[in-house]
Amino acid sequence: MTTRSMGTGARVAVVAPPVVVAAVLGVVAVTVGPRLPGRVATHFDGSGTPNGWGSPWVFFWITAVVAVGAVVLAVAALRFRDRRTAAMLTVVLDLLAGVLVSVWIVIALSNAAGDPTMPWWWTIVFLVVAVAAALPPALALVRSAPPVPAHDVEPLDVAPDARVAWRARIGSRWFAAVGAFVVLAGAWATWLTATEDVGVAVFTGALLLLAGLSVLVLARVEVTVDRRGMRLTSTWTRIPLMRVPLDRIESCGYEDVSPGQWGGWGYRISGRGVAFVVRSGPGLVARLRGGGARMVTVPDAERGAAALGALLAAREAA
Repeated sequence: MTTRSMGTGARVAVVAPPVVVAAVLGVVAVTVGPRLPGRVATHFDGSGTPNGWGSPWVFFWITAVVAVGAVVLAVAALRFRDRRTAAMLTVVLDLLAGVLVSVWIVIALSNAAGDPTMPWWWTIVFLVVAVAAALPPALALVRSAPPVPAHDVEPLDVAPDARVAWRARIGSRWFAAVGAFVVLAGAWATWLTATEDVGVAVFTGALLLLAGLSVLVLARVEVTVDRRGMRLTSTWTRIPLMRVPLDRIESCGYEDVSPGQWGGWGYRISGRGVAFVVRSGPGLVARLRGGGARMVTVPDAERGAAALGALLAAREAA
């Protein structure tokens, strides 16, 4: 994959928004910070009336770390080979920085003025600021990204009556760790809140348990290619995650996949189709009749595509 050079305008579009957000935070902190009391209104109800109080500086330092992190990521993104994934990461951090910085500034200004209120419509302002900070870098990075490398593969050379099958297993330690952590967090949250509100404890615990188990299901999967088509199954539960009948597949191949091409890691649904992404690298792609695709990242994607190609060729010859 060759990396396209970025012009000066594109580089400015990537770096300038988080730099401006961080700079405005610093200016407000220096000019307004000395006038802030030790305890300020930090939380507000639906009408904008404060109902929570605390130090303004704990929130400030958290916000400052996120804002500086967004600047560092923006500078690093200029050197990323995989600019689609860089765009995805910058969107997340720039959105978070935009919201946190604008919230802290409004809290600081309203408390310094002696009228700490925050009506609900300020939420719209925060979202607009966040989108303004995140959209230009993402667009600049995506537009400068090279085309997605796609490869066709020669089908396996087999006898007409041969039975063709291919299987591979894919695992993700990160998925396993995150799933286990969420399950444990659910148990801890249930125990922590059980004495106060049993209903909340059960709901919270069940929600986190379900989320954790859903991630654990994806931690170890098996992809199979045979006369039935392409299937993705959880090896721990045998739950089918993806089924693509052979008669729905028009052609196949493999891609040099990056998470940003499909919208992130895990089980993804996007305009391109459905994908299971655990890492950057080769991915087996089944292109469907009528458009769309199904993709699974797997180290042996080229051989899987060759086997699937042989099955498609046998179908056409039948």
